[in-house]
Amino acid sequence: MIHKIPSDLFVLEMANNHMGDIDHGIHVIQTFAEVCKKYPFNFAFKLQYRYLDSFIHPDMQGRIDVPYIKRFSETRLTQNDFDRLLNEMREHGFHTMVTPFDENSVDVIVSQNVDIIKVASCSFGDWPLLERVVQTDKPIIASTAGASIDVIEQVISFFSNRNKEFSILHCVGEYPTPDENMHISQIDFLKKRFPGVRIGFSTHEDPNIKISPSVAYGAGARIFEKHIGVETKKIKLNKYSVSPKELELWVNNLSEANFVAPYKFIGA
Repeated sequence: MIHKIPSDLFVLEMANNHMGDIDHGIHVIQTFAEVCKKYPFNFAFKLQYRYLDSFIHPDMQGRIDVPYIKRFSETRLTQNDFDRLLNEMREHGFHTMVTPFDENSVDVIVSQNVDIIKVASCSFGDWPLLERVVQTDKPIIASTAGASIDVIEQVISFFSNRNKEFSILHCVGEYPTPDENMHISQIDFLKKRFPGVRIGFSTHEDPNIKISPSVAYGAGARIFEKHIGVETKKIKLNKYSVSPKELELWVNNLSEANFVAPYKFIGA
C-alpha cells in the first residue's frame, strides 16, 4: 500500500468500459499493461464504484430510457468481480485507484486496500462523500470540472486542514471535449493560485487529438488521466476513450515532453 501519490503519474480510467464482463475487464488490463511496460512512468488503473441499490433512486430503478441508469445497470459487477480486477492490476504492477460515488463505496475501497481514492468532478463539492473520504488513510486525487473557484478553495482548505495527501486535476465535463473548450490555461491558473498543490489534467478530448498532453505538461500538469478501453466485434468504444494504440501515441507525446518518473514502471 502507498500513502503518497506517485510522481509523474498516468491514470488509466476504465470506468464502465469493462462492460459488465469480468473476462473483458481482465483483458483490458492485460492489453494496456503491454503498452505501459514500455515507458518509465508510474501508471495507475482506475475503476468506478456505485452502490446501485441506493445510488439509483427507487423510483428510477430499471429505467432503460435514462442512458446513465441503463449503462450503470447493464455494466454492474459484484465486489468479487472488482476484487479480481484489482488483483489483476496489482499483478501487472499498476497502482490501484477507485472513484467512489457514494459513502458505501468508500467502505468497499477501504476493505480492498486500494492505493488512491479519486473524487470525480460531479462529487467535488459533495460534502458527505468528502467527509467519508478524508476518514481513510488514502491519498486523494480530485477533478474540478464545473467547480467554481470558491468551491475549489473550500475543498483544498478542507483537505489541507485534515493533513491529507491530495492533488487536483483540471478537467472539462464535456464528452468528448472539442479543442476550443479544453481551457488548458486553467492548469497554469491553478498552479499559480495554489502553489503548494500538485496539479494534473483529466481529459476527455477526441482520441485523435495528440497535442494536448505536451501542452498540459508545459502548463504544469504532472498527473494525467485518460479514459481507456478495448474494442471487440461486439464492443465499441465511446468518443472519448482511447484504444491501446491511441494511448501509446498519447504517452509517446508525453515522453517527448520529458514526463519521466525517477524510476521505471514495475510491471511485467
